[in-house]
Amino acid sequence: MENKTGKYFKYAIGEIVLVVIGILIALQINNWNENRKSSKIRNNYYEQVLQDLAKDTIYINRNIINLDSRISKYQNYLEKLPKAESINDVLPLIRTLDWTFGYTNFNTNTIESLISTGDIKLMPDEIRNALLDLRTTQNEIIKFTSGNNDVYLEDSQKAIGLGPANFTLNVNPKLLNQLIREEDIISAINITNGTFILKNFTEKNLLKLTQNLLESTKELSELIGEELKK
Repeated sequence: MENKTGKYFKYAIGEIVLVVIGILIALQINNWNENRKSSKIRNNYYEQVLQDLAKDTIYINRNIINLDSRISKYQNYLEKLPKAESINDVLPLIRTLDWTFGYTNFNTNTIESLISTGDIKLMPDEIRNALLDLRTTQNEIIKFTSGNNDVYLEDSQKAIGLGPANFTLNVNPKLLNQLIREEDIISAINITNGTFILKNFTEKNLLKLTQNLLESTKELSELIGEELKK
């Protein structure tokens, strides 16, 4: 009986060990499958983020060129303005200014999707933090430029509204003086000067911010590229 009991006990222990090993193997296989799925999802996100960053890089570089040009034209205007002796001298200078502007936007769909789904937790800490920092910077730029551009748009319309619709176009100053009161033209010039102070301030700061953003975009792209090679 003692021998049978001992054999049964050993057999039971063996069975338990086999069951435990089987469970551990199953868990390991399950973990492996989950890791493989997570890796596939993560890599898909990496590819999407890289596409967004590539588009943003083109967009940012184009913005930097445009900002440089507008800032340069305004600086040239400031240098020539003190030499103007009359309205007829100022109006041609105003027409050399670049009145265009743009509301800033970025490709944020992938980052927003990562955050809303919670999949951002799949990212390594360094990349996750870089993504969140990039999103914060993008939002700050959008908020900053949006508010200032709204003010610029309103004030520039006031300046143009004080004169004929072609206030900023190439019209003979003498003819312009005949079409509208001189005091209105002076008011339009003053509003324009104040408006472009804000515009230039916005564009100079935007230039610095976008240059920094361009560097951050490049660094994030390199980080993701390294991860995809692993």
